[in-house]
Amino acid sequence: MSAIFGMENKDIIMTAAVIIGPILSVQIQKTLEQFRDKKQNRLHIFRTLMSTRSQRLHRDHVQALNMIDIEFYGRKIPLIKTKYQTNKEQAVTHAWKSYNDHLNKGKEYPDINIWVSKSDDLFTELLYTISQAMNYDFDKVQLQRDCYRPVAHGDLETTQANILKGLEDILKGKTSLPMTITNIPFNDTSAATEQMQQDSYDINTRNT
Repeated sequence: MSAIFGMENKDIIMTAAVIIGPILSVQIQKTLEQFRDKKQNRLHIFRTLMSTRSQRLHRDHVQALNMIDIEFYGRKIPLIKTKYQTNKEQAVTHAWKSYNDHLNKGKEYPDINIWVSKSDDLFTELLYTISQAMNYDFDKVQLQRDCYRPVAHGDLETTQANILKGLEDILKGKTSLPMTITNIPFNDTSAATEQMQQDSYDINTRNT
């Protein structure tokens, strides 16, 4: 066998294995930890959206939505400086983009109920794409219907949306604040004057 620096090939291989082995082990461990963390973060998003799907104004719900772009971003390829997304990751980010765009167009809908109905459809689509990315076997009908949502919660969200829109229209001068007079204030001075005149008339009448 040939030798390098007085070492045979087998000795070189053993030495390289001793040096490179721990480095590769650390890198593999880091990769596995990153994979587990990403999976846990995605699972947290999905669980939060599922548990708060009947309370979409909840703070945790909004935070979970805003984390979608980060956790489903994909992987960055160093050499060509671009990102790579799987088809499932792309489906999630595209569904979130459509839903987010619709949420910001609420003012453009003359009927708030139409906006709410479309929001439900887009949100269901978002949940479905995330469930597919997480390898859950849900269908859209199941995600939309299998949810306990008290009527009061839905009424509250609609009422809050209507109130906010009404206040915005008032502040922007698009409409005015309605006012109704229910009681005309009694003028104490006029009443006192009338009473004095009446008393004076009564005295004069008795004197005559």
